[in-house]
Amino acid sequence: MRRNWPLYLVTIGGALALAAIIGTFFVAPITVIPDTEPPILNFAQKIFYFHVPVALTSFIMFAVTAVAGVLVLVKKDKKYDTLGHISAEVAVLYAVLTMITGVLWTRAEWGVWWTWEPRLTTYFILLLLMGGYFMLRSSVEDPNRRARFSAVYGIVAFLDVPISFLSIRLIQSVHPVVFSSKGAAMETNMLVTFLIGMAAMVSFGIGLLVIRFREEVAKEELEYLKNQIGS
Repeated sequence: MRRNWPLYLVTIGGALALAAIIGTFFVAPITVIPDTEPPILNFAQKIFYFHVPVALTSFIMFAVTAVAGVLVLVKKDKKYDTLGHISAEVAVLYAVLTMITGVLWTRAEWGVWWTWEPRLTTYFILLLLMGGYFMLRSSVEDPNRRARFSAVYGIVAFLDVPISFLSIRLIQSVHPVVFSSKGAAMETNMLVTFLIGMAAMVSFGIGLLVIRFREEVAKEELEYLKNQIGS
């Protein structure tokens, strides 16, 4: 029962995602594009309920990679290297979803597929950095050196996360600020829909992370036993 909790978490995430979809299209109101006469309904705003949760979840997964890197350097335990590797995989998955939904939103809101504004630029750099993380891992054969190098790289790459998050708060940008010191400027049903979507993405991400981690650990243990038997 306890060992199945990641699967339950993924299932819960899927159910919450379905609830978020229903809330997005049938509960949350359609906003109006400001300064238009007659008022024009802003259907593109619906992307927000998916784009922001996957983006924030990607930040969480990048943080797990960095924390795992610190633990690798401190405790020198291989399981933390595995955790960092798997969390980076999940982070990149969410980052790709963030870029896809972000590009769709950019096209709908600003009329272009891409613009080099602070948030998009720093997040794109983050995605490139994580691509470098996997290139580094594939280029180093010695497991101990790979673990150390990946740990340091993951920690350094994570520094772009707070830069990306704070970029639109520190630099003038066309990218909207969803949450500020004044709170979220959303109606109750909009906020509830967003929080359900957020819970869905985090639940699914954590469940996927643990399932992949257990799978990778099992593969490593099996490989170790095969080598022991062979020797």
